[in-house]
Amino acid sequence: MADFDVAVIGAGVSGLATLKCVLEAGLTAVCLEKTDHVGGLWHFTEDGYGVMRFTHINVSKYNYCFSDFPFPEESVDHPHNADMQSYIESYVEHFDLRKHIRFNTTVDNVCRHGNTAWSVRHHGNGDSTSSESVMQVQNVAVATGHHALPIMPSFPGQDTFSGKLLHSVAYKDAITNDLRGKKALVVGVGNSALDVVVDLFTRGGCRPTLLSTRSGAWIANNHTFNYATDLYACRLFLWLPWRVANAIFETVLKLASGDPFKVNLNPKMGALQTQPSVSGSLFFHLRRKNIIVKPNIERISGDQVHFEDGTSADVDAIVCCTGYRIHLPFLDAELSKEILNPETNEPVLYKNVFSPAVGSSLAFIGFVQPASGGIVSMSETQARWFAQLCIGNVSLPSTVEMTADIVAEKEGLKDRYVKSTRHTIQRDPIVYNDEVASLFGAKPQLWRHPLLAFRLIAGSCGSAQWRLQGPGRWSGASSAVKSIPVAPLMSAILWLLLILMVWLVYSLYSFVF
Repeated sequence: MADFDVAVIGAGVSGLATLKCVLEAGLTAVCLEKTDHVGGLWHFTEDGYGVMRFTHINVSKYNYCFSDFPFPEESVDHPHNADMQSYIESYVEHFDLRKHIRFNTTVDNVCRHGNTAWSVRHHGNGDSTSSESVMQVQNVAVATGHHALPIMPSFPGQDTFSGKLLHSVAYKDAITNDLRGKKALVVGVGNSALDVVVDLFTRGGCRPTLLSTRSGAWIANNHTFNYATDLYACRLFLWLPWRVANAIFETVLKLASGDPFKVNLNPKMGALQTQPSVSGSLFFHLRRKNIIVKPNIERISGDQVHFEDGTSADVDAIVCCTGYRIHLPFLDAELSKEILNPETNEPVLYKNVFSPAVGSSLAFIGFVQPASGGIVSMSETQARWFAQLCIGNVSLPSTVEMTADIVAEKEGLKDRYVKSTRHTIQRDPIVYNDEVASLFGAKPQLWRHPLLAFRLIAGSCGSAQWRLQGPGRWSGASSAVKSIPVAPLMSAILWLLLILMVWLVYSLYSFVF
């Protein structure tokens, strides 16, 4: 007999959402968390894995919240990590999740136990008397995240560098990392890189600070025309062919944020062919040459870094913001081969959640990279689907159908995104959530919510929109959707389209009759 219906591995936002969803479905569950806290990377620590001291969420509170637990109304659009951690703690307390979490517990191995169950071997941390234990469960949800193993680049001559070389996972702030006044170089141009390079200049007094990028980048401000930028990600925009949407988006970015080609960022791809980086102050510093953009590193010679454009610079410290690899060390070796392509580190999962070879009893929650908006809504939609599968209300397609869907999805990603490890799991949250929610009856249908239809088309509407109907329907969902601002630009475009449609119908009617 199984000890629990479900074991959830990890108590970050994805794991907590999963724990809540399976408990609400009437299942018995336990969450195994290797640290002494909830929140995952949002829990700041002085010397461990997690956010930097100054990190704010770069997606607004409207689109980075649990679907039935909005941020407090007084919260700023982009809360600080301490506020985010407090919000997560409140979620845990509100839904009484803590009693189901075993802290300081490391999972050592997950493997099949017979044909219908799983064995989860684990041990307690920091207790010399703790021994390994094994539990039998019917289902496992892995929610350890895809930001697992830091990727460190290797440049010719790197071993000759005598300065400080670190990955952004170890960066807390310029003072903590003893980088004040240093000649610093940041490698990478994602969100973490932009946060680090600005901090090195403003807090660390590194003048100038260098930013090295091999691909360039499109930069979005946190706000566009006075509204949180992610509020513009809506069905009206996402229904457009992506090349048309890309042309519109690039124009808006140039007008509202700045032209990347005028500050040497020189992106080699379209704005929607990658995940645009977000920074509210980068262009300010680039224009004043507080931060100087450099191309990719060609080689390192002692303390001198040579770039591909023939220039060089003396550097005391290099911070590599070069991403992460998925790492699932606790999976049985044979099982791991079914889940991850060992050569590319790509997950082979139906809708980024289930392996066709394994089925619905093993779910991977949060192994998706949002193209806009946050991961919380995506993880929660995945978790609700998983819960419905666990109790038998829905079922997965056949192995052949799931495999074909994975292949088709990969081809679609190749057509749109530039080749990169992070783009193998990149998805647009609204499109993705609609797709997954439709599999268990929670996709918002316009005809069922006529008073919300305008918002559902022209607004981002937040994660509550997937609680309007279906299993787990929330009575406060409609009010939550109404509380989320709709960007005036998107409203104007939709009204213009509606007026144009009425005019066309009227003209056609007048012509015929």
